[in-house]
Amino acid sequence: MPSIFVNGKSTGPYMFIHEVTGTYLETDNYHDGIGQAVQIWNLDPVQKDKGLLGHLWHIEAAPESGYFLIKSNENGRCLTAGNSATDYPRLQQPDNSPKQQWQLLRVHGSDAVAQDADSYALIPRAFPGHALAPQANRQLNDVYVVPTSMWGTSPSFSQYWKVVLKTEKTEAAADGIA
Repeated sequence: MPSIFVNGKSTGPYMFIHEVTGTYLETDNYHDGIGQAVQIWNLDPVQKDKGLLGHLWHIEAAPESGYFLIKSNENGRCLTAGNSATDYPRLQQPDNSPKQQWQLLRVHGSDAVAQDADSYALIPRAFPGHALAPQANRQLNDVYVVPTSMWGTSPSFSQYWKVVLKTEKTEAAADGIA
């Protein structure tokens, strides 16, 4: 599968699927209000009503080369790292600060195999030794997502996220509609 980025930009919206649990990155209360934290969630099928689309994200190139803004689908609020490495990331109005810039490090994927999904570690620019993962590495549903230490090396499998483009066509296929 080719990279999700085309000329520094991407289409969307996307879902971030946690590679270990199969759950997805979701705002705490479905909506993308300012101050919302993020969690892993597994409602299937996902919400489709306006105002409840906290599982959909857009990725935009940040002003700093190699970094991206992760924005909520409905109101374009940025996922923003906290004041310390392990604080809860929260949605805030875009301000292009380093706390809103994320490195999306490709950790798995194959251009040769169409079904081989790309996986990424989401690394906050403000805390480059950390990557997003379930808090305390708990592999359960309804757990907050925070930056966790990479222990001075590359990301761990618990920090891998599959990035899935969500379109009406993929939604219909997921619902079993041809």
